[in-house]
Amino acid sequence: MNYNDEINDIQQDLLDQMPETYSKQKGNWLWEMFKSFAIKIYELLQLLLETSNKLNVENLQGDELDAYVKQWTDLTRKTAARASGYIDITGNGMIYSGTIVSNGTAEYEIVADVEVNGSARAPIVAVLPGESGNTEANTIINIVTSNVNVDSITNTEPIEGGVDEETDEALRNRYYLRLQMPATSGNRAHYILWALECKGVGGAKAARDGVIPNKVNLYICGDNGNKADDDTVRLVQDHIDPNVNGDGSGVAPVGAICQVYNALTKIIDIKGNIELDNTLDVEIVKENIKTELYKYMAQINFKYNEISYARMLHIALICDGVKDITDFTINGGYENVSCEEMEIFTINSLDMEVLHE
Repeated sequence: MNYNDEINDIQQDLLDQMPETYSKQKGNWLWEMFKSFAIKIYELLQLLLETSNKLNVENLQGDELDAYVKQWTDLTRKTAARASGYIDITGNGMIYSGTIVSNGTAEYEIVADVEVNGSARAPIVAVLPGESGNTEANTIINIVTSNVNVDSITNTEPIEGGVDEETDEALRNRYYLRLQMPATSGNRAHYILWALECKGVGGAKAARDGVIPNKVNLYICGDNGNKADDDTVRLVQDHIDPNVNGDGSGVAPVGAICQVYNALTKIIDIKGNIELDNTLDVEIVKENIKTELYKYMAQINFKYNEISYARMLHIALICDGVKDITDFTINGGYENVSCEEMEIFTINSLDMEVLHE
């Protein structure tokens, strides 16, 4: 008997164990009784199979994955964070904490009472956590909570720091990394794992400084595979060695200096001729291609030092709206592109000329 047996097979197995002196015809008392047994046995086998599957971390999601990883390591899922920054207000009068402003899609809350005499600056925090709260400069111009004291608002600087909750895949990968790279006494793996504990970090590389013997240079990238923002770099620095002097006020050992840097970048320029299948607008197709290529680079950044020409072309070809692509080049060539150890790939330009719309 195996876990894939259906109810009828289980019932037949039970009947086969009975002596031939008993009637096993369908509908008689023995057949009906074993049918009931078979149903319950099947349910128990399914429950046992479900339970055994949960011994494999690949089959776990959400809270079950959190519990499994926590039981075997000290890792916990990185929670979402809300974007924050400042807006400049023109007008006269009081603006109170709790006032809601917006960039048209995301909403932000003013978190301090501010008196405006012509102009003033107010701190804001995104209402919802996640990357959706990050926005460019001069995009927050709408005041949702009506206030006659306000003439206009804007954010002269980007609003940053919004981070999505760590995905199951990302947590699982950190778990595997922890098992594959044992962290002991501030070794190289330890610095990488310390960096990955911080919100907004998607990858890290550590190297010994070429001048200062007891200094570690740590390079990080964002959790989307691109360069990390300044707040994330500061967060990692404060976590590991806040004073950059090895005084042990962070998680790094006493005497070990660590300085955190943003990843260096290897610029990628992509060109090609694209033929559309006329199911989507050309701008949507181009955006789809760019999004999917970024996903691929996020997977390889700080893991591999070479970007695959064939993989990039394949990704572009299978995007919605694409019929064919010709003369596809990366940095002017038709071959893989490599980068230095502390570099990540980033798209500088995507120039796809449409042959037929």
